[in-house]
Amino acid sequence: MKVTYELNPPKIFNDLTININTLNDEIDKFVYRSQIILKYVNALHITDSVLGVPRISSIHGASIILKNIKNEKIILSCSIRTRDRNINSIIQIVTQAIFLKINDILFVMGDKPLLYNNIIPEKLSKPTDTISTLNSLGYNKLINLNLSIPNKILNSSVITNKIQSNPYGFITQSINSLEEVKKLKSLLKPHQIKLIPCIMIPSEKNTKAAKMIGLNWEEYKDDVLELIFEIGKLVDHILISSPNDFNEGVKILKRIKNS
Repeated sequence: MKVTYELNPPKIFNDLTININTLNDEIDKFVYRSQIILKYVNALHITDSVLGVPRISSIHGASIILKNIKNEKIILSCSIRTRDRNINSIIQIVTQAIFLKINDILFVMGDKPLLYNNIIPEKLSKPTDTISTLNSLGYNKLINLNLSIPNKILNSSVITNKIQSNPYGFITQSINSLEEVKKLKSLLKPHQIKLIPCIMIPSEKNTKAAKMIGLNWEEYKDDVLELIFEIGKLVDHILISSPNDFNEGVKILKRIKNS
């Protein structure tokens, strides 16, 4: 079972003002955390301005890691928010990712930007349309292009459109239960699309983040490791997230490696 750990790059602003010294300190912390995680797994997923809060870009974050950590075994993937970019800028950033030897890109619409100015774009770039376009240009032969899917499929047309865009894989939103993974795996069985479940680590510090996305970890809050290994029997790749509790995330990674 391959384990990837999700890491948020530094926020750009402090009280809505930019301070380069503070940002450099946060970048140092980002590199330090990457070094710790890479003692236990060799795959990192860098997010892209989660909740619309401006952060250094996922691709820039990946390039910082590659520059500062000399480890040929590092496997990097990145999220790209499509609502912030037109197709030209998406093509630029995916091309940059290829030259950096990033393995996977996850396209997400993304939340409304924090600094939203109430000007509504004529048309937001949709992740499904983005992948269809990139596939037609041959990018899928150079890098894995992935989409996000809900942990529960409530609208069949949504998943149908996603499948028709022909992504390499689907990365789930944080799951509530093992049963959700079983249902998704069954749904995708007729299609050659990889399923990567995301598991948020239960902890007091992560409670607020869980509530914001409606996550209920009651089933596994006392033994997330058991859930991880049960999911590992169904799929060959999982994504672990611990957005506000780095220490607990590392603790779980240690236990996975030592099991």
